[in-house]
Amino acid sequence: MGKYQLDDKGKALVTRYHEKHSTVKQDKTARVQELLKQAQNKKK
Repeated sequence: MGKYQLDDKGKALVTRYHEKHSTVKQDKTARVQELLKQAQNKKK
């Protein structure tokens, strides 16, 4: 285990940081579609 433990909010921030600074650019439209599906599933 590492010296520092992250809570859920901290993990989300780290994930977002790595996505933003990654060298592989992800397809934004695919990401948007995925988020829309998640939002629709949460409504149900």
